[in-house]
Amino acid sequence: DKAIELKPEDATAYNNRGDACYNKRDYDKAIADYDQVIKIDPEDATAYFDRGDAYLQKGDYDRAIADYDKAIKLNPKYAEAYNNRGDAYYNKRNYDKAIADCDKAIKIDPEDAKAYLVRGNAYLQKGDYDRAIEDFDNAVRLCPNYETDYIDSNFAHGDKYLVERAIELLDSVINTPHENAIDFYYAGVRQLFLNDRLFIFTQWYFELALKLGYDDREKVKQHLENLKN
Repeated sequence: DKAIELKPEDATAYNNRGDACYNKRDYDKAIADYDQVIKIDPEDATAYFDRGDAYLQKGDYDRAIADYDKAIKLNPKYAEAYNNRGDAYYNKRNYDKAIADCDKAIKIDPEDAKAYLVRGNAYLQKGDYDRAIEDFDNAVRLCPNYETDYIDSNFAHGDKYLVERAIELLDSVINTPHENAIDFYYAGVRQLFLNDRLFIFTQWYFELALKLGYDDREKVKQHLENLKN
């Protein structure tokens, strides 16, 4: 506030105040500040992206998409903008466009965990369960920081509904009691989505999957490596 009072044309101050309001979930104030950033610098792709995120949180998907369109036009390699535009299309139930945007996000940034989560849910809505499960697996396996994203619940909290849908699908493909390597492998994946603090049990599921001959050993080893780190 003081910075803006002293320098009313300081786009950075408006942007940072907008981020603070966004984090307080005061999306209307955040949007007002991002409006000011765009007024000062109409070529600021990040400001359009940030305002799009605020509209997305408000459920105003058309305005969110329009802002992501602008962000992508200004920065065609903006992976997060493709990702979040895909999220907006998903919420509008336009699953094909959601998948197409997540494809682009993943092509630019193959380590983008959220893009896999959104795309997996779009495949789930279309009834393509094999692709959905593969994307859900990638979402947790490629998540950059297990401790932050799972123990602190950031990944699960940010997309709670999408995570719940992933857990439901995993529940449907795991035999109870577990019968084979696939059951133990996906039980481990499910534990990660459940944000289970008792990682020793998650690790045990993956180790049993290896012992029982799960065919993609590299995926199992990556999960174990993430848990160890």
